Amino acid sequence: MIKAILFWQPASSHFIPVLFFFSHWVLWILILALATYFFLRRPKTFLAFFGLLIISEVVEILGKHFSPWPRPFYRFHRLPPPWLGHYSWGSFPSGHGLRSALVLGFAFLVRWWWLLLLLPVIFLVNYGRVYFGLHYPVDIFGGLILGTILFLIYYFWPRQK
Repeated sequence: MIKAILFWQPASSHFIPVLFFFSHWVLWILILALATYFFLRRPKTFLAFFGLLIISEVVEILGKHFSPWPRPFYRFHRLPPPWLGHYSWGSFPSGHGLRSALVLGFAFLVRWWWLLLLLPVIFLVNYGRVYFGLHYPVDIFGGLILGTILFLIYYFWPRQK
């Protein structure tokens, strides 16, 4: 039962332009908006945000290099169209999941209610990653957990005043 949930894939994935936009571009727009905000108003937080994005990229690359399972579209022979670009074989962890957690955490630093406003957006981003066969739910959960850990390390790290 748990395995069925963690490795769920839709029976068929019809192209839904709005969901595609959310799953591929919205997260990067949010990252750019937060980076701009922090660059202009809180330069030290900007450096931390940028640094954690780089660390999350390294964690994602290493994780996918040693991923125990392939992406769903490789496993089920449903390759994405060539115009979508190249995707690595490894599926775990989801980079979008990692960065989603960072976006939510840093949005919380701006205003706590920003986190609440962004939750449905982040849900659509990550649901789209599963819907289009780029990830399993376990990849998304793993990415969200790793991103949350990175953010919490930053948040609770002792600082000089």
